[in-house]
Amino acid sequence: MYKIAIFDFDGTLVDSAPGIIDVMYQVAREYDLPPHVAEKWKTLIGVPLVHQVEIICPERPSDFHNAVVARYREIYDRDTIALCPPFPGLFAMLETLRIKGILSTIASSKRREIVLPVLDHHNLLDFFHLILGHGEVTKHKPDPELVHYTLRHMGCGPHEAVVIGDSSFDLEMARNAGVDAIGVTTGVHTEAELSEAQPMSIVDNLEQALELILRGRRRAA
Repeated sequence: MYKIAIFDFDGTLVDSAPGIIDVMYQVAREYDLPPHVAEKWKTLIGVPLVHQVEIICPERPSDFHNAVVARYREIYDRDTIALCPPFPGLFAMLETLRIKGILSTIASSKRREIVLPVLDHHNLLDFFHLILGHGEVTKHKPDPELVHYTLRHMGCGPHEAVVIGDSSFDLEMARNAGVDAIGVTTGVHTEAELSEAQPMSIVDNLEQALELILRGRRRAA
């Protein structure tokens, strides 16, 4: 059995992808970005916001990037809780993990100060022993720093943890850290895209993910 379950946030614990994409399209329209740029933007959910904008507009100056990021946050931060409903079965899954003695943590590319109010609003905050966001590390997904930070803080080895995420960035982060990974098809990345990161398994919902977390590691440590 694993000792730690390391969850992504957007698209994994909360169904935030539709709201995120709506805000992306709104900002893209305001800044006259071509439709294909907006389409590319939504595939980058899971990457820190400022890096998303740098990727979709590499030819634009940093002032432009900062303006787009600021406008996105102005819109999104105002309605964060409404844009982040929990997925069905989330509370039951976290309660089961707690009963079984498996520690739940979060490793997100979203700012921690945005994640915390959502969890608190839905009475989920006490389930998590560590919550890491954009500001807690200097290198971001798919770099393994978030996982390494979690393992050090929790006093566990790579073989004692599993990452659960909806994007290839989450799964590549896990692979780079030498940690098992479970992909969930509840975000913007398809099963085929998730498969490229070679996770242990790919599932369709949190209930199926829970079964695999409880089953534990299948490879030799």
